[in-house]
Amino acid sequence: RPKAWTQYGYRETLTFQDFLNAYKRGGAGHGAVHRLLDKCWQEHPRIKAKTSDTESTWEEGVEDLLDSINGWAKLRDLDRRNMVGRYAGLILRVADSKRLDQPLVAGAWKLRDIVPVYEDQIKVTRWDEDQQSETFGQPLMYQFQSRRSATSTDMHGQPVEWADVHPSRVQIMAEGAVGNFLDGVPLLEAGFNHLTDLEKIAGGSAESFLKNSSRTLVFKFDANSAPTLLSNNPEGTQSTRPLSEVLEEKSQALNTSIDASVATAGGEVTTLQTTVADPGPSFEVAANLFAASVQIPFTILFGQQTGRLASDQDRQDFAARCASRQENELTPVLIAVIKRLQDAGIVEAQDFEIEWPRVDAPSEKDRVEILGKMATAAKQHFDAGGGQLFTTDEMRKVVDYEAHVDGEHMPTEGDPDATLTSDPAARSGGAPAPQPRALRQAA
Repeated sequence: RPKAWTQYGYRETLTFQDFLNAYKRGGAGHGAVHRLLDKCWQEHPRIKAKTSDTESTWEEGVEDLLDSINGWAKLRDLDRRNMVGRYAGLILRVADSKRLDQPLVAGAWKLRDIVPVYEDQIKVTRWDEDQQSETFGQPLMYQFQSRRSATSTDMHGQPVEWADVHPSRVQIMAEGAVGNFLDGVPLLEAGFNHLTDLEKIAGGSAESFLKNSSRTLVFKFDANSAPTLLSNNPEGTQSTRPLSEVLEEKSQALNTSIDASVATAGGEVTTLQTTVADPGPSFEVAANLFAASVQIPFTILFGQQTGRLASDQDRQDFAARCASRQENELTPVLIAVIKRLQDAGIVEAQDFEIEWPRVDAPSEKDRVEILGKMATAAKQHFDAGGGQLFTTDEMRKVVDYEAHVDGEHMPTEGDPDATLTSDPAARSGGAPAPQPRALRQAA
């Protein structure tokens, strides 16, 4: 059926504006983008120096740099824009006394800003056509627009001109592309037809309710009636207005006023009623197809109205999907950005890696339950003559407590260091008492 898509009302060709509209105006499309975005970025990753397991001065410097320009929020926004279109761009604005169209070289002393832009805000103006060049087939010059001209009709006088920018100052994120960023795959592309179905089902159902509530009137007059009397003037004189206009006026008055009435001259007035079909089953079919296209379980994407929560299997599948995306899509982009800053001299040269927190990490309540089970198992193992099953540090790590510091010991009865005091340092011989990581971060 080569014309099936046309008959179903599906578009043959999709543009960026189609995806943007589905994201901005569609609940399912918007929910899919933000379910994935919020889960992948529920915690910031750690840019970790390979030479040290503990937080180093280099790592603190990178964190301070990103914090100074609200960098994590902008990197997260780059990912959001990437999922809407085929790709998105990140413009690096540095203090190097050069224009944007000039190469970014070592010697920059400050990172001013990073600017995430949509697909329609950045385009290639020149490509490398030299087959002997190392960058053959890659962009030689971009153009970008700081604000989309279609975002609003009220621009407050803000300029929307295009500016040339050198590729060394641009980082492209194109999920699903290998090599050519134009091969990027929008998140909503595979399920766009099903988004269309969802709009038809929901919109058609709402329209059928509106048609029934608007009380479309049907006037029936028999052969002995006198419908022309309805068009007479209030004083009884005959009017020149056509009967159809009078009936239309009476219909509108009846539908716009709760206390209106209609009179007939030997006729009968009825209303047209349509049978409202239950949209639930049809909506659920289209919603499941869309959920499959974005690889998000239906119960997580749409939730449940019956009080049933998403199953453990659904949560595990979604967590695995997000962890894979962090490793294969987000980590390479973050590494590329940091390396560009290293090449410009803004970040000190250092081998590093990206470490993401677990997306399926147990909650505080779950960790306490795990700790209780470990304590029970350790006691049973010890009573059976098996000795110590877990160390104290292993059990403290379960509830995200730091390990004991050197020289620290748990006080026992008769221990002179067990004197009650409000000073944590006094209880541990000068060393501060260990705190949960959350408390240390808050401090």
